[in-house]
Amino acid sequence: MDDEIRAEALDVLREASEWRLAAERWPEVERLVDAMGRAASAGDAAAFRRAVYDLEAAGPRRAVRAERAAVLPAQASLRERINTLVHSLDDARSAAGEAPDVPEQADGRAESGVAGDGGPSLRRRRWAWRGSRS
Repeated sequence: MDDEIRAEALDVLREASEWRLAAERWPEVERLVDAMGRAASAGDAAAFRRAVYDLEAAGPRRAVRAERAAVLPAQASLRERINTLVHSLDDARSAAGEAPDVPEQADGRAESGVAGDGGPSLRRRRWAWRGSRS
């Protein structure tokens, strides 16, 4: 699996642990996280890439109707599975001689495992940085 898709997977997984979705959308997220884990374990790069992109697409939508059911955070069991997958992907990078992906918080401190420290996600910081270069 190439570095680019692994980095994208880490970004999406860390963000997914912060998502707030309608209850009926969480089973699909769980299915996709499990599919990513199976594909990574099997070394199936194509299936892993599909699961990463599908997980990203399963995230929160910008427009939500007012009459929709309340949105909920991920259950603790899913957050733990996400955290386990994040660490296994980071371990795979370390085994390949690469530095693990440890994003920084807005104040420059290292962020641990799964996002949830209240700071902006890695993707949000990356987009903010890209915007500042314009």
